[in-house]
Amino acid sequence: MARSSYGSEHQRRRRALEPAAYGTACALCGGPMLRGQSLDLDHPVPLAEDPAGRGERMVHSTCNRSSGGALGNRRRRLSPSRAW
Repeated sequence: MARSSYGSEHQRRRRALEPAAYGTACALCGGPMLRGQSLDLDHPVPLAEDPAGRGERMVHSTCNRSSGGALGNRRRRLSPSRAW
């Protein structure tokens, strides 16, 4: 297993939320999260997207990572190519 760059608190929250996430819908793709699938604790989300107000949600690992990649690509496209 790869080493996580997230701290112990993040890992503790992920382990606590994972069992209840199985059988529910992924917040990013809407597909069911099934046992045996890799799940991630998503980054904090705006209150409007998380009615519970905790800013925490479990999502498929693949959905989370592709979402992060898309965000990074958008940021790179919008940043200036050099400092003036």
